[in-house]
Amino acid sequence: MLNRTKYFRKLCLSGSFLVGLISLSSTANAQFIGINVDYGIGYSAAPGSVNGGSVGISHPAPFIPNIGYSSVSFIDKETIDSDNNTASVKNTALLETTTTIKTINLFYNIPFPVVTITVGFGLGGVETITTIKENNVDKDNSDSKDSVSEVFFHIGLPFWNTVEFHLGYHLMSFSSIDITKSVILGGNYTTDKNYSGGMTTIGVQVAF
Repeated sequence: MLNRTKYFRKLCLSGSFLVGLISLSSTANAQFIGINVDYGIGYSAAPGSVNGGSVGISHPAPFIPNIGYSSVSFIDKETIDSDNNTASVKNTALLETTTTIKTINLFYNIPFPVVTITVGFGLGGVETITTIKENNVDKDNSDSKDSVSEVFFHIGLPFWNTVEFHLGYHLMSFSSIDITKSVILGGNYTTDKNYSGGMTTIGVQVAF
């Protein structure tokens, strides 16, 4: 009888704790409107630091997606030799490419006990602008554009009913780009680039 009483007390305490967590999560996600601001801390296809992030607006209406915007840019520098170098001719190109990716996205917030999961998708464009020097002689800039698709998720930890801190990952996908295709060069170079990759973000949502 005593063991049954102890078990019943433990069951009641566990149930109360679970109900409390669910109530906390529901309170944290009950909002009129929320503003998301995320900072990009890295992009998998970038050789160094990046500038970027995302913003979004959330609303409480069910089944209607929220809307957001993502952007990331970075610079890639490299020196390459021509594929057709001979003993008498050595062609070398210095390339500095600025890549900018921008998307408009739609997303849903999915509340769970303790945490919030956000999933979304987007479409946009990528632009590469390459400054070219061949054999230390300035050439015209090469400008390429293509379409981009995006999928992403955020996992957030809400506090009270106004603030949520979250970590995100945005996967950007597009075809390979020839970063020198609009410029005539003296040598033949392999300059196809695949800058598809993932942007890691950290951010906060403030609800009103």
